[in-house]
Amino acid sequence: MARLSATKAAAISALVALLAGAAAATPTKAELFPTAVQLRAKFADADFAIDTTKIGGNPNAAGNLRGANVGSFPMLGLPGIDTSFALVTLAPDAHNLPHSHPRASETLYLTKGKLDVFIVEENSAAPVRVIENTLRPGGVAVFPTGLIHGQRCVAKGGCEFLAVLGSADPGTVTVGARLCDGPVEAVAASFGVPERVVEKLCGRLPANPAAGPPSGYRRH
Repeated sequence: MARLSATKAAAISALVALLAGAAAATPTKAELFPTAVQLRAKFADADFAIDTTKIGGNPNAAGNLRGANVGSFPMLGLPGIDTSFALVTLAPDAHNLPHSHPRASETLYLTKGKLDVFIVEENSAAPVRVIENTLRPGGVAVFPTGLIHGQRCVAKGGCEFLAVLGSADPGTVTVGARLCDGPVEAVAASFGVPERVVEKLCGRLPANPAAGPPSGYRRH
């Protein structure tokens, strides 16, 4: 019995020690909800400056989109910052394809070229409004949260612009590509065409940025 009691005592002691350790590891409320100053203290000075030349993006013949958000630069998610941005270059007649940002508005500043921009209004009585403008260097365009928008370079020397978004995690939904990810019957119903047409069209979607359409395209 004495040996059994000693074993029980040792087991109880081990359990108590384990529980005590778990209690000690439980974060305090202050640790769960640190102040902005405490959060910023976790970052080095160099974290507050971004060398954009080191952001590669995904270049192709139509241009490049180089983005920075909380995933690549955690400092952007700090309270009082909460922002992200993209540096975009477009070849002549190239498009930044129609897309939306579900969690952020966007402010675009054109640094080079001549740029057509558009916004498609949300569902409303027909005809749904499409907001269109043309920017020149120094021009600014704003895009509301969640609305479909896009850009087309109409300068012979190409275009460059900076897009700043009002969230560190804005998200991007590329309209054509994400629609094609849906069930083929749903996509076919959306356009009123046979499924085989959808399969052919969705199987040849271009990467973004995308070159302009074949010759004969006219802006409406």
